[in-house]
Amino acid sequence: MKNKFLISALGMAMWAGSSMAQINTYDAFPVPEGFKAISANISGNGQLAIVGVQDKSGTVKYLQFQKTGSQFSPSTAANPLNDLIGQSIVPMNPSQSNDGSVIYFAADNGGNTDLYMIEKVNGKWGKQKSLGDSINTSGNEQYPAISPDGNTIYFTRINQGAADPRCGTLYISNHKADGSWSTAKDAPEPVTLGCEAAPYVCPDGKTIYFSSIREGGKGGFDVYYTKRADAKSWVIPIPIDTLNTKENEMSPTYDYASKQMYLVSRNQKKSDAANKADIASGFQHEPVTRFFGKTTDKATKKPLGTSIEVKDAFSSMVLATYKSDDITGQYDFFHNGNTSIFIDYSHPGYSHAIVETVPNKQENKTDYQLFDKVDLQLNVFDSEMFEALSSNIDIKADGKPENVKMDEFSKGRYKMTLAIGKNYDFNVSKDLYNDYKFNLNLSQVVIFDSFERDAELVSNKSKVDFIVEGLESGMTADIDIVDLSTATKYSTTITTDGEGKASISLRKNDKYQFTIIKKGYSMFQKTEVVNTPEHTVRASITKLQENVKIEIPNVNFATASAVLDPSSYESLNSVVSLLKMNSDIKIELSAHTDNVGQKAYNLKLSDQRAASVAAYLINKGIGKSRIVSKGYGMDVPIADNKTEEGRAKNRRVELKILGTVTNH
Repeated sequence: MKNKFLISALGMAMWAGSSMAQINTYDAFPVPEGFKAISANISGNGQLAIVGVQDKSGTVKYLQFQKTGSQFSPSTAANPLNDLIGQSIVPMNPSQSNDGSVIYFAADNGGNTDLYMIEKVNGKWGKQKSLGDSINTSGNEQYPAISPDGNTIYFTRINQGAADPRCGTLYISNHKADGSWSTAKDAPEPVTLGCEAAPYVCPDGKTIYFSSIREGGKGGFDVYYTKRADAKSWVIPIPIDTLNTKENEMSPTYDYASKQMYLVSRNQKKSDAANKADIASGFQHEPVTRFFGKTTDKATKKPLGTSIEVKDAFSSMVLATYKSDDITGQYDFFHNGNTSIFIDYSHPGYSHAIVETVPNKQENKTDYQLFDKVDLQLNVFDSEMFEALSSNIDIKADGKPENVKMDEFSKGRYKMTLAIGKNYDFNVSKDLYNDYKFNLNLSQVVIFDSFERDAELVSNKSKVDFIVEGLESGMTADIDIVDLSTATKYSTTITTDGEGKASISLRKNDKYQFTIIKKGYSMFQKTEVVNTPEHTVRASITKLQENVKIEIPNVNFATASAVLDPSSYESLNSVVSLLKMNSDIKIELSAHTDNVGQKAYNLKLSDQRAASVAAYLINKGIGKSRIVSKGYGMDVPIADNKTEEGRAKNRRVELKILGTVTNH
């Protein structure tokens, strides 16, 4: 066999060989009377053991043991290998995955031995599966041993004609992304010299114990130590002479919890027994970080089996995959890296628990709760006014209508519960508003159990054109707009093009007060509802000169009263702006009534109302000398008092230019 790999650490033999250890316990597993141990294997986490036993007739069966305190005790769980005995294959040399959920074993299938596996799914053991042609050949493959991360398997291929029928060459195969195994390759010399058996991979994934007959040994199979630093670098195997005798030491296996080695050897009575021994420090594995705990359903508190991915925190490359038990929810794995990692716990239809951590070479026990539903609070409001809006909410999940119970706990605020695992599309609608659509994809990674989303509804808009007459081409004028429905103010400026036209988009179906003010010109003011997609406001303004009249709209009083209603303030504030812009004019404020009631009463009431408007303007900073107030009662109608519409027009307040202020 050729040296295909770099052999390293030649000085290790002298350093490790100086450490001391002693076999301190015989019959480490309580084997039933009449049976002897022929093999033993402990799961990587040190909690489970499979012991092969044989009676005097040669009958073999496999016993389960569970760690209780510091000792292994018989388990009530049945070993699935016993169900295979007597069938078409005969299992032998079993080993376990790190958490005991997968058993690897060799089996005599009638002509040679191949390697198989059997996996526990949903608490039940499945059927045996061959590891495939990349590992199994027409020869005899035996003694499988899996690395803690499940990515590398070690085994021996028996050498025909060897002095001992258990002698084999050590082979290695890697687990591929598609679930198959790579073509097995033999380990380099002197790691394997042609008579190796029973490899065991320690929790660090690097340190390997195995049995071998080779020159310099004490006789029969001895236990050796090696370390696989990387794909091409191995430590030269070193005999652990504190364990080895002139008899056969086979099936070395390691108990992580007690930091002791178990092996099958012969005692003073010359019968096989499973013994345990302390391991000298020079032969121990590298410190590793252990992650273990339980995953449960957050709502029911019941155990939940999860998939576990360990990823490099910088590259997101998957370093290893594990799973927690479907029945108990328990997980247990090792990591021997030093850089930051992400650990992702997941189950179909449930949230993810994603943890970023730096391996600390210690034991880390953490329980995680996963949930299968999330709460969503949806806040629907007007995008301009921030006013809460009760709306219609239609939901589709994966493209199909979904009936979701919603609680509108206050106006425009909804609470609902959504199942994880679906892709949700929302459509929020309300009359006079554009629909608001958004997506909440819960079929991807979910780590939060509640969400809050704002749906900002944009009102339907109307295009409003202003056409202002009375301005020469190229002149500008300011237009003030008050949305009386929302108490929102807008402003724009127009430049005449001969038509004096300007456009603006406004909320459809709202009531507006439009005011056009330009220095030296009369004021235009009009109130109307914009309820069509396109709306035109026609205005006419004239130069301010003596006797020009301007009607002031929306000046309202309580019935039979001169007290101004607050709804009048917007219009009167526009008058204040006009008078401040044109500070040299003097005005008359006139109030008019319809013909209902006594003439004298109406005259007095109109006079009081005119005075009330004048007082408001004076209070806003307009000089008292610039204002004359006068009531005309019913004497100056502008419409027919025989109709309600006409009488409403006659009830008005007007502004008339009297001239300029002489002392200004």
